[in-house]
Amino acid sequence: MLLYRVASGGMAELYRARRPGPDGGEEIALKRPLPVYNDDPEFIVMLTDEARITALFDHPNITRTLEFGVVDGQYFLAMEYVSGTDLRAIIRRARERREPLPATTAVWIVEQALRGLHHAHETCDERGRHLGLVHRDFSPSNILVAADGAVKLTDFGIAKARFNKARTRAGFIKGKVRYMSPEQTRSEVLDRRSDVFAAGVALYFAVCGRVPFRGDDDNAVMDAVRRAAAHPPSAVRPEGLDATFDGIMARALAKSADERYPTARAFADDLDRWRRAVGAGDDRAGAAALVHRMFAREIAEADALYRSFDERALDALTPTGSGASYTRLVGEDEGDTPVDGAADESELLDEIDAWLAARRAGDEGPSGVGDAWTGDHQAPDWADPGRDTAPGVPAALLEDDHGSLGSSGSLGSGSTVDE
Repeated sequence: MLLYRVASGGMAELYRARRPGPDGGEEIALKRPLPVYNDDPEFIVMLTDEARITALFDHPNITRTLEFGVVDGQYFLAMEYVSGTDLRAIIRRARERREPLPATTAVWIVEQALRGLHHAHETCDERGRHLGLVHRDFSPSNILVAADGAVKLTDFGIAKARFNKARTRAGFIKGKVRYMSPEQTRSEVLDRRSDVFAAGVALYFAVCGRVPFRGDDDNAVMDAVRRAAAHPPSAVRPEGLDATFDGIMARALAKSADERYPTARAFADDLDRWRRAVGAGDDRAGAAALVHRMFAREIAEADALYRSFDERALDALTPTGSGASYTRLVGEDEGDTPVDGAADESELLDEIDAWLAARRAGDEGPSGVGDAWTGDHQAPDWADPGRDTAPGVPAALLEDDHGSLGSSGSLGSGSTVDE
């Protein structure tokens, strides 16, 4: 198996890997717990629950789970690899460029994720018993948008289902605070309508550039979720939105679960009707164009890195005794060879961490522009850190959502408190 690390954070690492096979094999995403969690029984039970749940899914808008197991004491979860980015990174890149996302494209992306969510909500076990699943972490970072425009809902790590072995401790909450439903902030028993609320928050963020409920800390945010009314999206972003869309969002974000859409599919169907009423159809091509336009350099770098694998190293043994090859992400010293041995691997990982840190510094440096301008899209004259807004973009779109915006592949749970 060929593999290289593409992300590390939170409780696990994510690798892009390829299993040998006919026609060049299959690309997969390999998720493994960090060492401190690999020996944590509670975390392993949660990972096992995720594998058992996602193995039952069969829907084009959910990432497929391929295998779960343990090798030499290291647990892993093999999943479908999605070549692209996540909606959170797309929103961040749009804000860096001082441009709003096309409203109908943003709506289409969330609508597709809602189709996958509805499938998860409806899934039964092998005996035909309804799972009663609640995702509990429907947020932009868990909505993947592939380079071909396909949309995939992912990360069911804290999903709640009837057969979960992991148990939630009383008085604790799991999930990203800004996407929690009012009942989730109160540690009440949840059903699928809690995910509908979270989807409403994610969509509001995508089209308005800000979350609807805000506060200086998690407690203030939760209080706003329970009590504050969201500003109508068309008042925050007049262009491209209307009163009909405001009504859809108001129903999704209703404080009472009984007043919300009863299912994710009902929410998605209303979004589909709204898009068609304003003249938009299937927007997979628009989503693909958005990813390629905003992440041209990253896509090119990833493809070049993938092609740089040394196939001749497949017979070399790694510390686990398995044949594999590693590729360098940084450094071009003469004599660089595929890593073979624990000491060399540790050195390589240190280099990778330094490389990623440098890239993050470039993204978030004093200029505020960093790596935002890729491909054929150059920074316009008004992209000046001293300016508060850009021509034609409402100031509200540029406000900080007080959340953590990161790149695709992040495995952390974001701003969370444990449940």
